[in-house]
Amino acid sequence: MQIRTIQHSVPTHKVTNDDILETFRRESAGRLPEKQIADLEKQVRETLNTAGTQVRYKLNTGEKAIDFVLDAGRKALADAKVAPGDVDFLIYTGVGRGWLEPAMANVVQSELKMPNATCFDMLDACASWLRAMQIAHSLIRNGTYKCGMIVNCESSLVRSFWASEIKDASDLKHRVAQFTIGEASTATIVTAETPDDDFYFKFQNFGEHFKLCMIPLANMNDFLPSTPDPRYAASQFFSLSRELVVTTVKKIAEVYGADPHFSKRCYDIAFGHEASQKASEVLVRHLDLAKGVYYSVHPRYGNCVSASVPLGMSLAWQEGRLKRGDRVLIVVGSAGVSVGLSTFTF
Repeated sequence: MQIRTIQHSVPTHKVTNDDILETFRRESAGRLPEKQIADLEKQVRETLNTAGTQVRYKLNTGEKAIDFVLDAGRKALADAKVAPGDVDFLIYTGVGRGWLEPAMANVVQSELKMPNATCFDMLDACASWLRAMQIAHSLIRNGTYKCGMIVNCESSLVRSFWASEIKDASDLKHRVAQFTIGEASTATIVTAETPDDDFYFKFQNFGEHFKLCMIPLANMNDFLPSTPDPRYAASQFFSLSRELVVTTVKKIAEVYGADPHFSKRCYDIAFGHEASQKASEVLVRHLDLAKGVYYSVHPRYGNCVSASVPLGMSLAWQEGRLKRGDRVLIVVGSAGVSVGLSTFTF
């Protein structure tokens, strides 16, 4: 399998930390005492500064999420010089979506006019894109298909899952990660032009930590084996960020270090899911990556969920930082907890 191209498209509303804090203050006014608002605002600012979050992009007035995934898809087709009719499969991957049924992939397939592409969704939180890449690799390697597209649309997340009524410091603890979220769409085209590729994937799950980060549905109680956390709220982002990051970084380091396919190699460039820049810096130290190898996008785009890695690759490709022949490492830690790793020659 060869990655022919990776393209991205982001909404136009640029949001700074000051914008986030202004929104927080406006939503809290009249509901909380001024002193409490000031204290919570200080905590949010300190968290964002520690995380390294500076800018993120969100849907502007009149913009729709679907516009950006289609834009990324059309860019990818043009850059790869692939006709829509030549795409054999389309995988829609990630958290952002407008419905649970049918597969979101259907609307993208229809709008991009890909009549020959079978299509389906793949969801594993922030690890979704890398999971989809492994599936695509299997479909191409076994000869089932020759050309595929993987898209995600991590957009409209703020409109959909934002918790606006933060009451106190305890409430803020499991909501503060929402302030780091940015939005982006990407499209990746893969083909069977390199049958002797060196893609290597490894996934490992630690399901006992599934409660650390969730976007619950209204019927969540029917699926929880124990008493639900009283802080859960349907369709609102919940994350015990510190515990999640500490646990995930530890598990990534363990999986990476135990597999010589990863730990015994040198890399030209590395990409990861970036919940925060600080978490990425800690991870780089744990993995003992060479200076300058890791390519970071978090300060410029925030936490773009499953789009973080392909967004980084698209930017690095456009900037000339990612080049053909480069040895690539991808490291993903995700809610679940899911750990995903991959290495390949680009």
